[in-house]
Amino acid sequence: MSATPLRWKSRLVPAAAVAIVATAGAIAPATIASASSHPKLQATTLSIKNKAIAHSKHHADLITGVLKSHRKGVAGETITLDSRTGKKPRWVSAGTATTGADGSAQFTVAPTARTQYKLVFTGDSTHRKSHSNTITLKAVKKK
Repeated sequence: MSATPLRWKSRLVPAAAVAIVATAGAIAPATIASASSHPKLQATTLSIKNKAIAHSKHHADLITGVLKSHRKGVAGETITLDSRTGKKPRWVSAGTATTGADGSAQFTVAPTARTQYKLVFTGDSTHRKSHSNTITLKAVKKK
């Protein structure tokens, strides 16, 4: 092999390195710009519990949920109460509520058959979606 091809290769390698560095510099701003247009969503949790309510002629249950992000209540968000009943049940919306200052939302239900309930938060521009566990309530006994 002659000395000429080696000199040519030694000149080519630094030129290729400069081209790679220049290209990487052009790509980095695009990555930063695209990351800023998609902010990281904050994780959320949604709890659920029920409490029996007894009125003079009507019995019902109060279902309460609390939407939290980083252990603090998330106010002003829409929570959906989903329910299902039957042998081949599908989840259907039973109502919506807006969370209060402490992140809580309440629903009053009076199931006529054994019914399962869960709370759903669909997420927004700053918070991830989440859902609660499922609770099962028996039919309300009327006196």
